Amino acid sequence: MSEHDEDVRLEDASLVYTGGLSPRDWSVLAREVMDRLGRERGWRGVELYLLSYGNLTLDYDVASKTFSISSGGSLAVSARVWLGEVVGTAIECVHDKATLEKLLLAAEEKARTGSTGAFPTTPSPGTPLPTDAWRGATDFARARLCAERMVKDVLPSGVVVQALVVKQECTGALALRSDGFESFRRFHQEAAFLRCETSRGAVVDAVPLPLVAAPIRARLADAVAALEGPAKKADRALPLVLRPLVAAPLVAGLAWLLRGDIATATPALVRAVGRKLFPSILTVEDDPLNPRGLHRRQLDDEGRPTRVLRLVDEGRLVGFLHSEETAARLGVEPGGRGLRDLVHPATPTALNLCILPREDALPADYTELVARVENFSTMPTPGTVSLIAGGWEVRDGRRVHRVEPLELELPVLETFRSLRGVGSDLAFFPSAEGCGTPTLVLPPPGG
Repeated sequence: MSEHDEDVRLEDASLVYTGGLSPRDWSVLAREVMDRLGRERGWRGVELYLLSYGNLTLDYDVASKTFSISSGGSLAVSARVWLGEVVGTAIECVHDKATLEKLLLAAEEKARTGSTGAFPTTPSPGTPLPTDAWRGATDFARARLCAERMVKDVLPSGVVVQALVVKQECTGALALRSDGFESFRRFHQEAAFLRCETSRGAVVDAVPLPLVAAPIRARLADAVAALEGPAKKADRALPLVLRPLVAAPLVAGLAWLLRGDIATATPALVRAVGRKLFPSILTVEDDPLNPRGLHRRQLDDEGRPTRVLRLVDEGRLVGFLHSEETAARLGVEPGGRGLRDLVHPATPTALNLCILPREDALPADYTELVARVENFSTMPTPGTVSLIAGGWEVRDGRRVHRVEPLELELPVLETFRSLRGVGSDLAFFPSAEGCGTPTLVLPPPGG
């Protein structure tokens, strides 16, 4: 297949996977089916969430300058049907009116043995539905050029690349409810992922696209340098300075802790709202329109407006990330964080959660961790982040020698309660669920 043929096939995918119908066409078709079946079968309410999804993955071999690609797409639909106070959910790929009817009847059947659930309230006016394509097309040529630019502008000299992957995702999401609500959103996301080999393990980093080369080049060069060459055991009596690349999984763990579903399962955490749970230097915010963030949007997947959420204010726990369901459980207002993983039910999810930067002074002597060595899972146990990180011993503000990678098990709550300092070098990371962090200073690891 030629490159031109590949581009044509990807352009056609949005039409192929949606039966040739635009979002507005699907809305008309779906409402006819929803209304008719609802009347015939006595449903209390119906919700449909239709997602046209396309993706492309380009795997670039740096040594041979060759590549392989995979791509695909679908129109997946999630249906929820309410029988009185009980709701049933069914998910399937749908191509036409007949398969949509089967999906709704399958959701009805699930409702007969389902759990109780409130019908969503209409949170805001709907958005106009487009009459053209559901989503943009993935772009093979763009992905290839990005990979080639990564090699040229980002990779430090002599580094061994185990994997260089460019991923693109294009989606169009249509939400419909039997009370008349409807909304539509297009979304395009692309990122590049690097896995580089060193003598002390692999370093993994990721950047959103379009590429800004200088920051990741400096970050990657520093990480590789820290893991190559002579090293000594770390002095465990020194405080730890976690540079953003190392701190990012820890902040992703904090985002997990501040989810509404985790809070509802942790009564002690809910009781701590309004109290000073952390040091005054910690302020945590989730801003859906942060210009440096990776997930900018104005409505969540439940149709609610997003807004800036201050979750921790100078150490005081203010609240949590909520979907409609978790907000109802705690009797608070949703904050527009009900997001879906593809067509699965909405769960509380951060958009651009970050620790707000400060300019706290570093201690004179410390262990500076700049390179995170890849491990299988950063949270093998809920609430505890597992890190393997290398870097330098610093004395009087100067790096004196490399340290062998430290294995750290960091309970999220206790770690942030012991936070000693926050830097000014905020960065956001696709590999940490889009969370952002500056440098963090922690007490010595001890023992």
